Amino acid sequence: MQDDPYLRWLISLELDISRVNRLLGHFGTARAIFAYAHKRDARIEQKIAESANRRHLEQANSPGDFEFISKDNPKFPDRLKKIPDSPAGIFVRGEIPKDFAKTPAVAIIGSRDNSLYGRQVTQKLARDLAKVGIIVISGMARGLDARAHNAAIEAGGQTLAILPSGIDICYPVENSGLYRQIPAHGALITEFPPGFRPRPWSFPARNRIISAMADILIVTEAGKKSGTFTTVNHALSQGKEVLSVPGGILSPQSVGTNTLIKEGAGIITTYLDALVAIKNQSHLKEFFMPENRAITAYFADTTMEAKKLPLANDETLVYSCINYEPISIEFIVNKTGLGIAAINKILLEMELNGRIKKLPGNKFIRN
Repeated sequence: MQDDPYLRWLISLELDISRVNRLLGHFGTARAIFAYAHKRDARIEQKIAESANRRHLEQANSPGDFEFISKDNPKFPDRLKKIPDSPAGIFVRGEIPKDFAKTPAVAIIGSRDNSLYGRQVTQKLARDLAKVGIIVISGMARGLDARAHNAAIEAGGQTLAILPSGIDICYPVENSGLYRQIPAHGALITEFPPGFRPRPWSFPARNRIISAMADILIVTEAGKKSGTFTTVNHALSQGKEVLSVPGGILSPQSVGTNTLIKEGAGIITTYLDALVAIKNQSHLKEFFMPENRAITAYFADTTMEAKKLPLANDETLVYSCINYEPISIEFIVNKTGLGIAAINKILLEMELNGRIKKLPGNKFIRN
């Protein structure tokens, strides 16, 4: 599909996205905006009118090692269409997975000022999620964002980096190796035109796309005034669940994450917490089907060892309710007195570890 060259021209003007969307809403198409601007229509500001010529149109559509995908293109992610001030188009280097709409995607973010604990937690969560087929999304910022991308790549998974710059500009420069690697394991994505250098306002704008592209947001480590809070706010306004990694109460790098938990964010201590948070989302139903090997392959070599591990008290309660006849969750709730969320988490962990098997009708038996 040939995407609209006039839309690329409009995006190249570096207007605020809300301004771009208002113009498109009023005039209908970028081509109409170009035509009216070329005629010096009074409704269109001078900056746009001065650029409405063949030279600027050709410059905006210079070829490059990337793909431009407009909002009208079927390849444009549905997740991005659903947010306020959705990008008019995106520039992509690499490939957004073809089954992206039905594949779980988790955003993992954290502070640039981080600790060894934050780095270890970020790497473990990103690696474990990538190993079971979850797409890892972050902003390729220095620090924990970069750690998340690297861990996903090392695990053989897919990762998407949302940039605050043009697709042809690596920011920060220290992540140039990662910038070159990511297109072979996913994609670099930005709404900003080629040649655009980051500005203070482009970072929070980028952050709304990070949260929009993901099913849930995980904050692994954040101080009191961390920039991660803009992404958290975007996620909450978009109706996304936020999970936070608890940290030491004396650690300044964990003040932000601990505050998020106090304010209602979910706690995440293992990748299983993320699976629990997303497994009931309707668009991911196929991914979590029993016959889908993507999520069970990682456990193939560890199932027997997992069966030997002792169960925690609550797990023992739940497991004692399950035998070789199908048992419903309601039965387990009545027998144990545990909450449905806690039971769901325990059941998922035991299912993945091969202790139990899930049957149609949301019932369970021992393996």
